[in-house]
Amino acid sequence: MTSKLDFSILKTLTQLPGISGREGQVRDYLKNLLAPAADEVRTDALGNLILTKKGTSDKTLLLCAHMDEVGLMVQFIDERGFLRFVTVGGIDPRTLLAQRVRVQTQNGPLLGIIGTKPAHITTEAERGKAVPLKDLFIDVGLPAEEVKKRVSPGDWAVLDRPYEEFGNGLISAKAIDNRAGVFIQAELFKNLKNPFYNVYAVFTVQEEVGVRGATTAAFGVDADVCLCLDTTGAADIPGVAPQDYIVRLGGGVGISALDARTITPQPLFDALTQICREKQIAYQVRIAQRGGNDAGAVHLSKTGVPSCALSLPTRNIHSNVEVCAKPDVQAMFDLALCCAQQGIVF
Repeated sequence: MTSKLDFSILKTLTQLPGISGREGQVRDYLKNLLAPAADEVRTDALGNLILTKKGTSDKTLLLCAHMDEVGLMVQFIDERGFLRFVTVGGIDPRTLLAQRVRVQTQNGPLLGIIGTKPAHITTEAERGKAVPLKDLFIDVGLPAEEVKKRVSPGDWAVLDRPYEEFGNGLISAKAIDNRAGVFIQAELFKNLKNPFYNVYAVFTVQEEVGVRGATTAAFGVDADVCLCLDTTGAADIPGVAPQDYIVRLGGGVGISALDARTITPQPLFDALTQICREKQIAYQVRIAQRGGNDAGAVHLSKTGVPSCALSLPTRNIHSNVEVCAKPDVQAMFDLALCCAQQGIVF
């Protein structure tokens, strides 16, 4: 039941700005894209986009994919017009120095460069050390008076890097976490034909700051089972022992057994891996002692919802050069579509 995926949609999604709590442009794009395929479309009070499609049974499947990306928010503008900022979501400051950002203002985006004190005037004690966040600033290249007219505290910025395909079927872009999951869920929803489940496809907000959108969305859906479509860090790189990879690029969809927020119920886990074996879908088991995703909120909703995260292996996660593999995207799509269309027996 493999379908050809339109990766131009993923390219568009990764280039849209949408940090946690500021997902409007992503939501608007998805609404226009998917409304023709939905039986009902609505946006809840927190900003989750919820689309439904009626199935052939009385069972309900909740699909979650978070729209938000990690980013920055302007906290202070100094007397020379340089912007001081805080991070929104978990970003390693080591990845920010000398990067480009797009500051989102009421009058349109501004290109900015993240800088710090140059190396040739640092002290010996400062050299070779990671630059702390408090020593970084954004330079938008304008006089201070103009900066203060155009930029305000509370304005936000996204990392700036184009979508590129490279190597052997790899993709690099900012916001692969989690526009890749959003892309898979969108393509799945478009391809559903008389599904077994009544499907609720929820594109959630504020996952990166505490799975907030999923918490409220799950409360409003009486789901029998939930699949969360997200990325996960792939540590299959030099300097990391194989037992610490978590998942690896090219190994297929990651089926979560355990992470810091969720333990997948054994019957559901077994059913998902059995589908992969029967349908010859490449998969790997994800066991992560740190991190979590929307499944952590959904499985505790009401009296409990059997939930599992399907995870896309992603290198350099929470940076502007995240990397995923097209075959893994396809495997994750194939498994999720099979589950929604035919049902999960567990």
